Amino acid sequence: APHRPGKARRRANWLLMRLCALARDDPSAPSVCMYDASSEQWVALVPTVQRCYRRGALRNEALVAAVRSVVAFLGADFKVRAEAVALAQQAVAEGWDGSIVDGSRMESKPFQPLSFRDAALYPRHLKQSTAGFVPLMCVHGHLLQAVGMLLTKPLRLPDGLNPASRPAYYVGNPLTFIGDGETVAWPSHCDAGGRASTLDYELEVAVLITRAVSRRAFPAEVAAAIGGFVLINDFSARCTQADELLSVGFGFVKSKSFATSMAREVVAAGDLWQPGDTGPLLGTGLRCDVSVNGEPRRGSSGRPGNTAEGPRVCSLEALVAFCALDEGLQPGELIGLGTVPDCCGIEIGRMLRPGDEVSLRVEGLGSLTNIIGAVPAAATPFKQINCSAGAAPPPGRLRTALSMLLSA
Repeated sequence: APHRPGKARRRANWLLMRLCALARDDPSAPSVCMYDASSEQWVALVPTVQRCYRRGALRNEALVAAVRSVVAFLGADFKVRAEAVALAQQAVAEGWDGSIVDGSRMESKPFQPLSFRDAALYPRHLKQSTAGFVPLMCVHGHLLQAVGMLLTKPLRLPDGLNPASRPAYYVGNPLTFIGDGETVAWPSHCDAGGRASTLDYELEVAVLITRAVSRRAFPAEVAAAIGGFVLINDFSARCTQADELLSVGFGFVKSKSFATSMAREVVAAGDLWQPGDTGPLLGTGLRCDVSVNGEPRRGSSGRPGNTAEGPRVCSLEALVAFCALDEGLQPGELIGLGTVPDCCGIEIGRMLRPGDEVSLRVEGLGSLTNIIGAVPAAATPFKQINCSAGAAPPPGRLRTALSMLLSA
C-alpha cells in the first residue's frame, strides 16, 4: 500500500512554528526549514517531502509549492501545513538522512520583502524620541526649524493636534534589508564623531503578509493575511532624519533607507497573535532586550521592553487595513509595528559607534545581531550635500525657518 503521512500530533514542541530558509548551493532549489524544540533540530521540508513521495505517497502539489518559500508556506491552507508538520515529525522520529540539517546552514534572513512599510504604534516611543531629538537639534543647528514646525503645524494642519487618529508609517526600501550576523554599512551622510555619533538602532516586530488583501481591505481578508512575525532592526541616521523632517518636510528619505536588518526566524502568526490583539505578542506581551558590545541598554526604569505596552495607536488589524486602503497588499510585503519603547538609542541618549555589535532579542522570536561598519572615507554630512550642479544655492536655514513661520 502507498505510504501516507500520519496525522499531525499536537505536541507542545510544534505549537510554536519557527521557520527559516535553508542556504543551498543551488539558488533555484530553496527549502523552508521547521524547528523541533524537543530534539533541538531543524528539518528541511523539501527533501522531507521528496523522500515521502519517493516512497509512494500521493503527491500534493500545494505542499510541494509551499515548502520552497517561507511566505508561501505561511500563506498555505491549514491542511497543507498540517501535512508538513506530520512529515517533519516523522523525519525527526526516524532520523531521515537529508531532512535533519544543522542550524548554521540557514540563510541570514528568511525571505526577501516585496515591500516595506514601518509604522509607529507606540505613542510613548514617539514622545520619548521627540524629547531625545531636542539636544540633537541644538547640536546640529535645527533648533529654529523645530520651533517653527511646532508653531506652524497645528495652525496649518488642525488634524495634527490629534496625531493618533490614524496610524503613521513611512515607506522604506526593501532592497537594503540585511540578515543576522551581517555588517551594517555606515551611511556616508551620518555623523560619526566630533560632536556626537547619530547612528541609532530600533528594535521592532514586523508582520509578514502572506495572503492578498484587496484595496477595500475587508476585515476577513485582513485577518487571513497576517501570516507571521519577524524581529527587525530599523537603523536610523538621526542627524539626517532631523534635517529631512525639519528642513525638507517630506519625511524619511535617506535617514532610514540605507539598512534594515532581519532575524533568521519567522514565527507563524497564530502562535503569537489572535484577532482583537489577544495572545502573547500584543496581549500578555513579549520581553524585549537590547545589548551593545554585551552591555544591556534600557530606559530610565531599568526594565526590559514589552511588545504589549499600551496604549497603542490602533490594533494590528486596523494598521494592516490602513496600509491596504486603496493600494491592496500582496504576499511578501512587510509592515513594521514600530519601535518598542525604551528599545532605541534616541530615547535613552546612547547611540552607536563604528565597530559596535548590537544585539536584539524578543522572547519567542529569537535574536538578531549586527556589526556596525566603518565610516566611509568620502563621508559628507547630509546638510552639506549639494545636488544643484552649479545652480544657485538653496535658501539658507534661517530664511527657510522664517518662511515656515510666515506661512502660518
